[in-house]
Amino acid sequence: MFGQKKKGIPKKYVLLIVIVLIIVLFVIFSVSLKKERELNKVESFFKDTLIYVEKIVVYPFDYVKNKISDYNELKNVKKDNDILETSMDRILSIETENIELRRQLEALKDELNIDYSLTDYEYLNASVISRNVGYWYNKITIDKGSYNGVEKDMVVITSKGLIGRVINTTTFTSDVKLITTSDTNNKISVHISNGDTNLYGLINGYNYNDNVLELEGISNTKDVNIGDKVYTSGLGGIFPSGILIGTVSEITTDSYDLAKVIKVKPSADFSDINYVSILKRKSDNK
Repeated sequence: MFGQKKKGIPKKYVLLIVIVLIIVLFVIFSVSLKKERELNKVESFFKDTLIYVEKIVVYPFDYVKNKISDYNELKNVKKDNDILETSMDRILSIETENIELRRQLEALKDELNIDYSLTDYEYLNASVISRNVGYWYNKITIDKGSYNGVEKDMVVITSKGLIGRVINTTTFTSDVKLITTSDTNNKISVHISNGDTNLYGLINGYNYNDNVLELEGISNTKDVNIGDKVYTSGLGGIFPSGILIGTVSEITTDSYDLAKVIKVKPSADFSDINYVSILKRKSDNK
């Protein structure tokens, strides 16, 4: 028992104790050096050493932190540049498409002898202020008139499609004849859009029992399908081309079983019209 040698303190603990002592000394000196007094040479030496050691210890961490920050900023900049380049490419593509579409539109207008399309108009919003119950589907009165630049034959629409045209105005009101009117002279030139096929005909009345517009003048209806969209053709000089009227709901024949009649369900709800827009040609405001 007495011959056994005592074990010494492991080296790792010695090193740990030394580091702790150094830290304690630095803390003590750091606290003492904060006092506002003149430092002696020893204190000055330790202060300088403390600052120097602090710089050595902190520098690698600051360096790595700054490099990581720079890398993240570069990644964000690259991402923003990629988004910007994609957006610029898309803008150029859209502008090229618009130029081509404008060229095609002008060519189509010349070919069909159409003076105006929807791109030539701006919108004046109005509210319905009067509607005769006895002539519910014939006429409405709106709260915009000649004072607002409204004129006879200006086209009136809702957000869902065509509803009619102005037939007379006062200073602050206008009467609008609806396309569902019982007036048989209220014919509207339209076309049915079916892929690459455009078939032209006339809206020739409104069926109050079925609540559908009746389209005539298309002899060959094999290219017409249920659900096809019906738009104004622009022919006739009153309604510009491209205004949605409704969709094909049925194809039948007339009462004599001779001519084909295409029934069109209006896109606008004529039983409940509260707000409308009047189409004003842009050239009218110059």
